[in-house]
Amino acid sequence: MKHRKAISLLIPAIFLLIATYYLHLSRHQDRQLLWRTWADASPTWPEKLDSFPSPHPSPPSLWPGKNTTKTLVVAKLQDDDTSWVTQLTHDDPHLTSAVYTVDNHTATLTVPTNKGHEVMVYLTYIIDHYDALNDVTLFMHAHHISWHNNDFLDSDSAQMVRFLRPNHVVRNGYMNMRCHHQPGCPDHIRPIVGSGTGNLTEDDLRDVPEAAVLGNAWRELFPADPVPRVLSQPCCAQFAVSSEQIRRIPRQRYRDYRQWVMHTELDDRLSGRVWEYIWQWLFTGEEEFCPAETSCYCEGYGLCFDPAEYDHYFKNREEARKLEKEVEEMGEDDERVGGLKKRIEELRRDMDGFKATVEKEKAKVKAKAKAQ
Repeated sequence: MKHRKAISLLIPAIFLLIATYYLHLSRHQDRQLLWRTWADASPTWPEKLDSFPSPHPSPPSLWPGKNTTKTLVVAKLQDDDTSWVTQLTHDDPHLTSAVYTVDNHTATLTVPTNKGHEVMVYLTYIIDHYDALNDVTLFMHAHHISWHNNDFLDSDSAQMVRFLRPNHVVRNGYMNMRCHHQPGCPDHIRPIVGSGTGNLTEDDLRDVPEAAVLGNAWRELFPADPVPRVLSQPCCAQFAVSSEQIRRIPRQRYRDYRQWVMHTELDDRLSGRVWEYIWQWLFTGEEEFCPAETSCYCEGYGLCFDPAEYDHYFKNREEARKLEKEVEEMGEDDERVGGLKKRIEELRRDMDGFKATVEKEKAKVKAKAKAQ
């Protein structure tokens, strides 16, 4: 009898202990899912930005089977051909576009001032559509084919949009749409504070002029945050962001940033170059955002390659280009030309083998998308 009574008292105690444990665990997980937060007050410039406890929060709003809505935001000049954007929206019912013409103030979509290159367009879109964002917003330049697009997507902007995995963007909040590190990664810009040029060489000032002004610009934009030691991400300001990530920053802050672009003494080019290496910090809290190139292709575009084979391809390409330059300088009469050309052919055949692998991966992704 006493034994039964003891058991009857013990069981509720065990249930109470379990319930207490799960309540504590739930609260702890809730805290882990918190990202950057801001006060709603709107000072002239942003106050200190809080840190990011986790770079990979749970998907905020999507659920299995839901079609992700996307908007492609493009900055263009009047003479730029953006028919590729029109074709994309025709082919994808879940994609809309917002093409801004920066040098025509009578255009349907334009900007208050043509300054800062693509920055003015990106900030204007966010400000004007803050409460009506699609799940994912892609920010891109107007050129259909460009060197700064991805090599294995044929340097084609349209292919980058078609192959982009929007759920990856939603899951991570931010994705630089260029996978290749050069230029931009790693350890790309060491901001200089003050009026000097620090340890920058003449080549640095020519190739990375923003390094000399970024430190002072940072202090104006983010006065409560220390100037980073280094800022890096793949160039060239083309990226995708989830709606939740955009809205973690109050709309007024984006207005403040746009005001800075409009009124800074930096010219059109430099004010834009400054922001090229700030976006990743704004949306992820990371000063250096340089994911492995193969991870970017695989997770961001569904194109998965063996890292060793991937690296081997680029080593072959580098050697082939070097030898081709030597052949040009030698002239056809040089007796070494024949041997060099033979080596170049070997390298090109090896490279073609990897390119065939790439095309197979692309075909698999297309077939899978068609079957869904």
